[in-house]
Parts: sequence; C-alpha cells; structure tokens
Amino acid sequence: MQVTIDGPAGVGKTSVGRQVAKGFSLLFIQSGQLYRAMAYAHREGLPDESIELAVGDQGGTYLTIDGVDAEAKLTSEEIGDLASQMAQDQEVRDRVNGVIVDLARDRDVLVEGRDIGTVVLPNADLKVFLTASPRERAIRRHKQLGGERTVEEIEEEIAHRDDRDKNREIAPLKPAVDAVIIDTTSLAENEVVKEISDLIRERIDSG
Repeated sequence: MQVTIDGPAGVGKTSVGRQVAKGFSLLFIQSGQLYRAMAYAHREGLPDESIELAVGDQGGTYLTIDGVDAEAKLTSEEIGDLASQMAQDQEVRDRVNGVIVDLARDRDVLVEGRDIGTVVLPNADLKVFLTASPRERAIRRHKQLGGERTVEEIEEEIAHRDDRDKNREIAPLKPAVDAVIIDTTSLAENEVVKEISDLIRERIDSG
C-alpha cells in the first residue's frame, strides 16, 4: 500500500500523515524534511552527500546531516523559506525524489509533500490533497511557533510561498487528477485522520 498526502504549507500534512501511517504500519516519509535538510546543508556549506535519510530498526525513518541528527535544526521559518526557493531547482528535486523513490520501493509507505502524487509516486494506491484557508493555516502555524510571530506575518509568508509553489515551472503544487481533495479548514485533526483512514480501508477492501 502506497499513500500520498500533498498540500500547501501549514495544512497539517505531517501531523495527520504521521498518525495515519502509524495506524496502518506504513513507513512515514516527509519530503519537506529532505528539502529543509538540503537548505540547511546549503546554508552551512555542507555537501549534499552529508544528508542521509534511512529506515531505523523500529521501522521509522531518521534524518542526519554530517552524521548528526538533523530534525531540530530544520524547524525555522528561514530554513523553510530557503527550502521552498531551492525546490524550484530541477537538480535539487531530482535528488530528493530519488531518495524517496528508493526508500518507497517494495515498501508500504505514506509520503507527504507537494508533488508526491503528481510526480514522485504517480502510481500510488491512494492520493490525498489537503487544503485549508491561508488564515486557518497561519493560525495553526502561529500556535506551533508559540506566538513568536503574528498571525498576519505568517499569513503573508504563507500566501507568498503558495504563489511560488503553485506557479513554479517545475512540478507546481496542484492535486493529482485522481486525488481525493479534503478541505481541513473547519475540521479537527482527528476528523482528517479518520477521513483518510476510511479511504485507505476502502482501498484495502476493494483489493
């Protein structure tokens, strides 16, 4: 079983995807973390080869840069914006996509990102595209950041990133033609998890 969850920044792909993956014992892969890792390595003058995403003993993935756990280094808005800029480069996209395809090969996976269903895993068993209003996504991100930035500032950045992601020439952000679109603006996280879980069960039951 291969499941993709695409959508813009701040829509809940990671938190929802992680829960759904756990419920169905799927390997959870975040493409955004790889782009952030590329951005961090670029900023620090480290080679791409210093980045490693691998499957751990417990079945999850771990990401290291230069041999060090990288998760805590990748959460800033600065790194996120740089990652969005670098994602417009075909060479960067090819490298990230290659890592994901290699990890997903012959595995049950749930991969979340921007173009997973359209470009990276076009033959996935289930494709989901999450959306929400820019305001709602800004409010969610504001809560994650603990009030460091205003909702208005975050909403402006989200709108700018949306425009860049949707209008880039290479793999623009858009739903796959066979994706199930879920507007999460007025849905609680557990409701989104249930909707996607129900869709997966339908695919499993239908063979």
